[in-house]
Amino acid sequence: MNNIVSKILIVANLVFSLCFMCFAGAVFTFQAGWRDKANKTQSQLTSANDQVQQLQGDKELLTTKHAKELGDETTRANKAEAKVNNLDQNLKQAIGNLANAEKERDKHLADLQVAQQEAQARITETNDGRAEIKRLRDQNNEAIAVRRGLEDKNLEMVGELADAATREMKLLKEIKRLNELLRLNKIDPRDPVIGPVPKDVEPVDGFVVESRKNASRSTELVQISVGSDDGVYKNMKMTVYRDSKFLATIQITEVYPDIAVGLVVEETRNGTIERRDNVTTKF
Repeated sequence: MNNIVSKILIVANLVFSLCFMCFAGAVFTFQAGWRDKANKTQSQLTSANDQVQQLQGDKELLTTKHAKELGDETTRANKAEAKVNNLDQNLKQAIGNLANAEKERDKHLADLQVAQQEAQARITETNDGRAEIKRLRDQNNEAIAVRRGLEDKNLEMVGELADAATREMKLLKEIKRLNELLRLNKIDPRDPVIGPVPKDVEPVDGFVVESRKNASRSTELVQISVGSDDGVYKNMKMTVYRDSKFLATIQITEVYPDIAVGLVVEETRNGTIERRDNVTTKF
């Protein structure tokens, strides 16, 4: 019997211990929650105080700004009132000037009637003058047409003269070059020509289609865009140039109807030959 009571008391003591532990845990949890809420509330209160202080500062700034703006507006209002008073005075003066202007207008209307009568007479004279001016203008237009025709003819003749002068300069330069070439070859240009005279070379112009060196890269071959149909023949010498720069002389080695191939004379090279460079027999 005593054992049963002891066991019941032990079990009861254990149950009460567990209940006390649960109660203690609940109290601890409740107390920790209140502490967090208190800390959070304190932080919010501090933030609110900071905002209040900032708002008070903004209020003071706005008060100062509004006071300054009020002073400015008051000054502007005083200036506007003075300006209105000035405008009133100007209006009264303008009304007086208007009355004087009306008097002047009546006077000018009377003068205008007289002027209209005189103007009518002038209109008649003007119409007669216009007819005369038209006749003279027609004569002037005819004279201008004749003058323009003479000016066009004069310009045409000046252009022809300039072309002739340019051709003359080119021919003189070519003659000078040929004379120097003859002297370099120990030939007196004044000596008479002995033997057959070489045939005239027809002017031929074209451009470089392709330029390439041979396998040993000792010589350079140039393909041009003109051939036998354009007057190119074998062993003909042609000049390669770019813009106004002389590049080299080539000697034609192969001729086809619409293209030809020439060998660059290395002694005359003055630059690198590229595609689309010009070739001609005029130099």
